[in-house]
Amino acid sequence: MKKLLNNHLIMSGLYKGVSGLSLFISIPILIGYLGDVDYGLWVLVFALFQWVLLMDFGLASVLKTKIPVLIHESKTDLLKSYLKSTYKLTAYIAIFLFLCFAILIYLTDLKSLLKIPVHSSSFVKKLFLLNMFFFCINFILNVHKSLFVAFLKGKYAEQSIAVNQFLFLGFLILFCFLFPEINTEKKLLLITLLNGSVCFLVNIGYTFFFFIKEKLNLTTEVKTPREFLKEIIALGSKYMIIQIGLLFVFSSDNYILSSVFGPKDIVPYEIVSKYFQFPIMILFATLSPLWSMFAKNYIERKKDVLLASFRKFNIYFIFIFLFIVFISFICPFIVSIWIKDKVSIPDGLLFFTASVTILRIYTTFYTFFLNGIGKLNKYIILLLISVILKIPLSYYLIKLGYGINSVILSTLLLMIFWILLIPYECYKIAYKLKPNE
Repeated sequence: MKKLLNNHLIMSGLYKGVSGLSLFISIPILIGYLGDVDYGLWVLVFALFQWVLLMDFGLASVLKTKIPVLIHESKTDLLKSYLKSTYKLTAYIAIFLFLCFAILIYLTDLKSLLKIPVHSSSFVKKLFLLNMFFFCINFILNVHKSLFVAFLKGKYAEQSIAVNQFLFLGFLILFCFLFPEINTEKKLLLITLLNGSVCFLVNIGYTFFFFIKEKLNLTTEVKTPREFLKEIIALGSKYMIIQIGLLFVFSSDNYILSSVFGPKDIVPYEIVSKYFQFPIMILFATLSPLWSMFAKNYIERKKDVLLASFRKFNIYFIFIFLFIVFISFICPFIVSIWIKDKVSIPDGLLFFTASVTILRIYTTFYTFFLNGIGKLNKYIILLLISVILKIPLSYYLIKLGYGINSVILSTLLLMIFWILLIPYECYKIAYKLKPNE
């Protein structure tokens, strides 16, 4: 049992399962509490949260790549200085993002743009702005997740997410019981305050936990060298391009659908997406610690270890594939139990979403390798081509009559190229690696 609890790969997957299950349970509660239209609006607001968290110029991702190098080289003071610089830069970015989004929110008619049929334009602006405030605060405190992964203790990053989701679910059930009859606008504001406050308290608690556990502080007289900062910013910019690109490819669908069909019509797509997101969350959490492990093995030029990792994953992926096929078949039954109101799932949506899930899991393992070793140029080119093609391809498929299936079908067509090119690049890099003498 002790060995199991100390296995960060297994425990990361377990904690992600807890957070995924909490999310799984919270969705029908939110739909019942808010209604279809307001739940669709909340989905759009929460999707914006994902965009904000990734606007960090890749600083969180650089932590997972650079910290193993500094630990390997025993540069403790430089590490402290680097962490201090990261928090300062993250705070500056958070303030900048809040001001930019505040101006954008007030200059844009979000109600018309997103075809929101209820609520006043001023309320929609207030809702988005309040969420932006909480998101930017938590943007700074989210650094602890990357720190845990960088120090090869990834289970604590997933543990914090699980605690966050579990507490949110608990308070959501309590609020539904205490405030069942308040109007929809107050319900949306209540959910916003609940989500933001719980996230803030959990993040700040785990930030202190990290520094206490690692016996670290930010007290040092060493200043981060300019060359080192330039290198970090250059690498971080690449990570940010990747993060935004991935979010654009996989999370812009709700906005595309809302602009064409309206918030209510995205609910079936959102439900199916969340259903398949459950195994993705667990598997991504299990794979997440590999990022820094790949970095460590690459620095130490352990070619055989890297290739063995590739082979093991390819074997495990057979079982992952069969599991995704299985949950695809039982999806209508699970949804009928999960969501009280009858949800009409368009023909083909399950097949397309399952296919994207399978390809995404497979390519993510290999992109973690590229991210961990910092070999990103070819990956970025492939991703940028996908970003350029995503929206026009989606609207073209909508025009052809594929309905809400269009957005996931466009992603599937793009990912066919990913699964061919990304693993090939990883194997090429690994085979060229010359072991240390």
